[in-house]
Amino acid sequence: MTRNGLLGLAVIVFCVAGVSVGIVRLAPGRSTADLGLAGIAAVLGAAACIVILRVGHRGSPPWTKWLIVPVLVAALYVNRLDPRWKLALLALGGGYVAAFLGAVIVRLVRLTR
Repeated sequence: MTRNGLLGLAVIVFCVAGVSVGIVRLAPGRSTADLGLAGIAAVLGAAACIVILRVGHRGSPPWTKWLIVPVLVAALYVNRLDPRWKLALLALGGGYVAAFLGAVIVRLVRLTR
């Protein structure tokens, strides 16, 4: 495996571990409404991944690379959120990661045929 392959694998492993640990810490004791909100957020995260994968095939305008700046600034304030919204945000990320891993697996299956 190449260096880039190992780096990609490490990023995926740490991403999945971080989202999983966060959800396991926040989910116990939450109400049904909180878990429903997290479920909806997970579906939205998966949908966002699919949309981003489709847009990536067509190219994206140059200004989109600057979208990371508000995301990084917002990350500083995540800890101030109510646990309900932290769980929803982690579920959003979890849905995105799950869809991304699904896309990677589909791509690998296609390459091996």
